[in-house]
Amino acid sequence: MILEQEQAMTTPPAYSQYIACLYDQAEPVGDLGRGTHYSIFRSIEWRELDGDFRDSGRFHDFAVIWDEDHDTRIIGLVEQLHMRGLLWPVVFIGERKGMVTVLLWQDVDPVRERSDWYNIVQELASNSIEGDVWNVDFGAFHRDPGQHQKLTNPGGIIDDKSELVAAYLQTVDVLWQLGEKKRAVFKPIVLPASTIEDLSL
Repeated sequence: MILEQEQAMTTPPAYSQYIACLYDQAEPVGDLGRGTHYSIFRSIEWRELDGDFRDSGRFHDFAVIWDEDHDTRIIGLVEQLHMRGLLWPVVFIGERKGMVTVLLWQDVDPVRERSDWYNIVQELASNSIEGDVWNVDFGAFHRDPGQHQKLTNPGGIIDDKSELVAAYLQTVDVLWQLGEKKRAVFKPIVLPASTIEDLSL
């Protein structure tokens, strides 16, 4: 019984069949915004951070920022982004008062690789959320733990002063090193020519 309780406390919930939850705060922590807390998720992506296609998958970690109502419908939108190949530049995503805020990795312009990226994300948010139409606000996250450059644009992801919100996001990134996990990139499988010939018969 004690072992079961310990496992329940340390095993993150299964929010999705497509993306893994690595860490979960189930309720508000601290005194930032309106009940701010976060969860860390991992997906497998087939694009580099600059948008170029790759021949093997890579781990990509990102954070969902919750407010006090912990509205899990945001996961449905995340799944849609993942299934349509649009999740690769996203570092933070959150919902607050019917507005989804998506923060992209520093200096990434998804339009370079996919001209309709922003439009599709907005369309998905307007149609894939159960019973609600959500608008989307976009911002950018720059890895700058000391906030010296002040380049992070947190948009409306947390209802508080922008400098405090940026510091919070930097802290989450320091703890989890979001984005591409270089140490966990899968090497492509290269088959011998004879095997390829056998498979083509």
